[in-house]
Amino acid sequence: MYSNINIFVQLLSGILAFFMVAVCHEYTRAAISTVLGDVLPKNEKALTLNPLKHVEPVGAMFFIITYLLGYGAFGWSRAVNTSSLYYKKRKRDALLVAILPTVANVIFAFAALILWKVVPYGNVVSTFLNTLVFYNVAFAICNCLPVPPMDCVKVLSLLLPANQYFKYMQYEKIIQAVFLVLLIFGVFRTILNTILMLVVNAMNALLFFV
Repeated sequence: MYSNINIFVQLLSGILAFFMVAVCHEYTRAAISTVLGDVLPKNEKALTLNPLKHVEPVGAMFFIITYLLGYGAFGWSRAVNTSSLYYKKRKRDALLVAILPTVANVIFAFAALILWKVVPYGNVVSTFLNTLVFYNVAFAICNCLPVPPMDCVKVLSLLLPANQYFKYMQYEKIIQAVFLVLLIFGVFRTILNTILMLVVNAMNALLFFV
């Protein structure tokens, strides 16, 4: 019975945590782009904390399942549409819109870690905060991978010469399929989990010194 309850708590924590992670990521994108002059997020009603606007069901399901199975969490949210046509400095501002959502997830993870430190270990809230820390860090790592539709690909579109970027994107579906197959079969499990633990341990160490 305990095992069943524990699994239920982990699954529920995972769903709620992913909603919050996705909202943090995409709301930051919408807010930053809006501050920089973009009207598209507001016009499309994406400047909202409503998780239904930001959670992509398949990406969320894949993220939660791969995390619970220890395959190295990998998933995605529903990206907010933005337009660089409204930016004063298009390349710089587009880079900010691509990078800052991931930074927001790291900050969110750090805040959840601080709260986790002061909550009695082992209760439901502690489990949820622990999940929130790992989910935010894992989601940040995901978006640093050059796999569509991760934010790293948006950064590449701004930094690479156009011809090189379009050559890369010709293989978008193949890259996605190969990566997901290798992830499911555990090829990237050790790498992703190692990076995840390195980041979380670094945050713990930083918190100790602070």
